[in-house]
Amino acid sequence: MMVLAALIPALWGCSTQPMRDLRGMLKPSKGYYALHLGIQQFEDGVYPEAARSLQIALNMGLSADEQTDAHKYLAFIHCVSGREALCREEFRRALAGNPDFTLGPAESGHPVWGPVFASVKSGSQKAEVVQRGEPALQAGVHAYDDGDYAESAKRLQAAIDQGLAPKDSARAHKYLAFINCVSSREDLCHDEFRKALADDPSFNLAPAEAGHPIWGPIFQSVKAGR
Repeated sequence: MMVLAALIPALWGCSTQPMRDLRGMLKPSKGYYALHLGIQQFEDGVYPEAARSLQIALNMGLSADEQTDAHKYLAFIHCVSGREALCREEFRRALAGNPDFTLGPAESGHPVWGPVFASVKSGSQKAEVVQRGEPALQAGVHAYDDGDYAESAKRLQAAIDQGLAPKDSARAHKYLAFINCVSSREDLCHDEFRKALADDPSFNLAPAEAGHPIWGPIFQSVKAGR
């Protein structure tokens, strides 16, 4: 008994699937039994019943790992039922709860849901990379508004290097152009405006920005000669 008492804390901290199952049996979530009923029904091929049980489990309350499992099996059901959009949405929910979530080797090789999951996972990773520079972009804009151009330029370039969506990248280049223009570096100002237009061909200055006596004419010349 003393040995068992000593082992319980160690077992509780273990993150392997068997240990997670053991923890679930010792201290189940409210939706634990509905989840496992849904998984069993899925394996038995009764998909409508499985989907109902899995949704009930989610509504009742599950641990983070259990929620991922529920969304995974709901995705499987939607995929094999020809509902690809819903399949994708359930995979996105699984990844939102656990960005490291992946399928097992046998699951990932499934001809129906395997390619769908790979596509969703790839898109999720790309979105994460694209937005990684957002905090640096905001910091750069704030530094610009405060008149600290050296700090702003450093932050804006870091945001671009870390990765931004095209429109956000164009915005970063816009502020870098402003900084170079007011610092009498006209060639670099031209270059940053060109980069902004390359990232977002529809990019334009706001009316107040376009009327600026220094960078307004430079931007117009860059846009006209693009």
